[in-house]
Amino acid sequence: MNQSVLNFPNMVLLNKGKAVKGREVMRLFWICLLAVIIVAILYMVIHRLLINRATIMVRRRAQEETDKAVNAAIGDILAWQKVLSSEIVADVWGKGVLAFEYHFDYQKQQVNLDEFTADKLAKGLNAYAKRNDLQTAKNAAQPFVITDWWTYEGILHIDVAYLINEATVEYIDDLKRLNHHNNK
Repeated sequence: MNQSVLNFPNMVLLNKGKAVKGREVMRLFWICLLAVIIVAILYMVIHRLLINRATIMVRRRAQEETDKAVNAAIGDILAWQKVLSSEIVADVWGKGVLAFEYHFDYQKQQVNLDEFTADKLAKGLNAYAKRNDLQTAKNAAQPFVITDWWTYEGILHIDVAYLINEATVEYIDDLKRLNHHNNK
């Protein structure tokens, strides 16, 4: 006889005529549950590693391109050969925001901040982008935006965003809203 019956009061499972105790059923249940949990954790870890790796690769390429643009623009404006390297702006704004900070001692370099302005640098950055046919996000007006420009103890700090993805465009929109709100 080929019948499967679950007898709850006695906790005996009849399957193809063989009796299986309730403990063995529970053990099988826990093994299956544990296997599902392990598979889910493995999926999440592998997925996270792949996403993080892709994000790091995109950030690195964007940072290299932004470094080239900043150095070319500053070189054209100030006629110097100094090479600046950037640091990523804090991840407070979220993953995928391609904004980079540059800083240098403008007093030591004898840079006149009346002549070297954020507007001149922005024009130089976007001229570089046009010369090199850099891509931008579909709803970005220009490839580069200077998001911050400030001095502290003789050091000029410049934040530049490369608008190549949606996260960075949203970051710029958020900054505009904050500035608009603060200027009221």
